[in-house]
Amino acid sequence: MSQDRPLRHVVAFIQPFQLDAVVDALRRLPGFPGMSVSEVRGFGAHHSHPPRPGEAAEVDPFEKKIRLEIFCRVPELAAIIEAIRGAAHTGHAGDGKVFAGPVAVACRIRAGEWGEEALLGGRK
Repeated sequence: MSQDRPLRHVVAFIQPFQLDAVVDALRRLPGFPGMSVSEVRGFGAHHSHPPRPGEAAEVDPFEKKIRLEIFCRVPELAAIIEAIRGAAHTGHAGDGKVFAGPVAVACRIRAGEWGEEALLGGRK
């Protein structure tokens, strides 16, 4: 059960119409490890306050977003974040956010590999 090299977990929330561009940008990265994609709904700070005077009260403040999850090695982290940021950027509110943090444990169920081996298998 070895976790000798640190891994990172990336979570990004992007606009649904930017998904194809983000996937294309990520797939161009050498050794990109793969990703999971989910359709989610949520709201940010711009919808977190009660309606102000003269502002329409929304019945449903939730907006559709795409959630990306990527597990990677530390050396790949900056390139992955920059690929997401560059491809998802429109310059308008709601472009999204990217978060990253450490992974405590990684284990491939089929092969019983741990750490970086669980992420990459026989590929390095």
